[in-house]
Amino acid sequence: MKKSILLLAMFSISLFAGCDYDVELEPLNYVTFDSNELDLSVHEDTSESFDVTVYTSNTTGTDRTFTVNVDESSTLDPGAYTLPASVTVPANSNEVTFTVEVTGSGIDDFGDSLVLSLGKEQGAYTGKSFAIDITKLCDFELTGDYTNASGWFEAEYPVEVEAGSSANEYVVKDMFEDGTDITFKVNEDSSITVPKQNAWVSATYGQASVEGQTGSKVEPCIGVVTLVLKHTVSAGSFGVASEVLTKQ
Repeated sequence: MKKSILLLAMFSISLFAGCDYDVELEPLNYVTFDSNELDLSVHEDTSESFDVTVYTSNTTGTDRTFTVNVDESSTLDPGAYTLPASVTVPANSNEVTFTVEVTGSGIDDFGDSLVLSLGKEQGAYTGKSFAIDITKLCDFELTGDYTNASGWFEAEYPVEVEAGSSANEYVVKDMFEDGTDITFKVNEDSSITVPKQNAWVSATYGQASVEGQTGSKVEPCIGVVTLVLKHTVSAGSFGVASEVLTKQ
């Protein structure tokens, strides 16, 4: 029985292999951006531009035009950017490049997004949208007087930030106790590193230390420094609290 089944399968395969099929597959009509995402930083007093390339999956003997749409999920003010309403892929080509310009003064202090998509012209399938995450860069003198909204003390009080002993290092004077300063370093991406250091002294638990956690950062455009600190004593952790310093 097994032998008969095997012979039948081999016979079927030979018949299939012997057939001469002449199948012509239509090339997929597809259009897409060269990228799906981009991080862009723009200074508040300048403009930045970048090029976007659109590719098609095939070429034709005529020009092909596709609209460039701004998705409703975009938050960037329409007055803060310029881009063409459509792009044309030339005949016998499968790509075209256009330029987008973003003006820093129109970006929200907390950042914005610009999401682009391609119109579905001429029956073409379209790729994913192109999301641009935009950060506003501002000049900011970090030293000076601040009001600290302290998560540790659950109170507000004035503090002073001075320059430290090395580049990009700063010191918050008398942060938790008189005579006890907290030192931190600002990184290139505006995140903050707070090395483990003494902070306050408890009559019950002794010397406490703090160490920076994820979320510590400086926001130059709104003049805010956030220090997310883990409080620790020899007996264990007292948890995490944020110190939010707003410049006066």
